Amino acid sequence: MSRLSASWRTERLHVTDGTLEDVPQLMHIFNACSHIEPWDPTFKIYPKEEFAGLVQQSLKDEMENGRFQLQLFCSNNQPIGYFHCHHHQPQPNVLLISMFVLHPDYQKGGYGTELLAGLAQQAKTASHCAIWLEVFLKNWPALRFWIKSGFTTIIDIDGAPQHDATAHASIVIAKTL
Repeated sequence: MSRLSASWRTERLHVTDGTLEDVPQLMHIFNACSHIEPWDPTFKIYPKEEFAGLVQQSLKDEMENGRFQLQLFCSNNQPIGYFHCHHHQPQPNVLLISMFVLHPDYQKGGYGTELLAGLAQQAKTASHCAIWLEVFLKNWPALRFWIKSGFTTIIDIDGAPQHDATAHASIVIAKTL
């Protein structure tokens, strides 16, 4: 079972496996999106150790880390986003994106769409037939982006048992490759 290539390119982006030296950039990109925490509770502020732990997990041997991978993407050598994913989980031949973050300064510039097109090609090469991800329903900009990007099959729905101002609901959506 393959992983994504450790380094790959699209027309404007260079994508590489994250390293411990990337932790400050990962934190900067993630924290720049913290304003969406009311829509998506995963965007709270995390300590540096949390990001370092994700990178360390990604750098471990494929079987030891549960096929987890974190990749940073750059435009003109400037880090602008990152994602992490799980290979062949929760099902064989599925790539599960567990986090996808694009710095707000680069949103609406076509970078996310370009990265996804390249990621789809990389996923096919790594024997994946589909890409899955979870999106929170209050995060309308993200939901719109993913649906426009072809993630139109609903795999699962999850939500708080009662509605209130802080309740969240999410869906797992998929795109067939």
